[in-house]
Amino acid sequence: MRDLLQGLTPESFNALILLVMAVGLMLAAVRLYRDLARPLPPPPDDVADVLRELQEDTRPRRPDPQ
Repeated sequence: MRDLLQGLTPESFNALILLVMAVGLMLAAVRLYRDLARPLPPPPDDVADVLRELQEDTRPRRPDPQ
């Protein structure tokens, strides 16, 4: 292990750091793509019922007299 560290030049250390950064950026890009490309979960039942009622009720309403 010590021999490996002795042979590590500044140029090879910089290349190793750049390689680690490139791999990390690629993994982050894949993760972001998968998060944005996945289908959204269905809304909860109570919200779906309210939205359905709002869409079905299209009759005009008269303002309440005050």
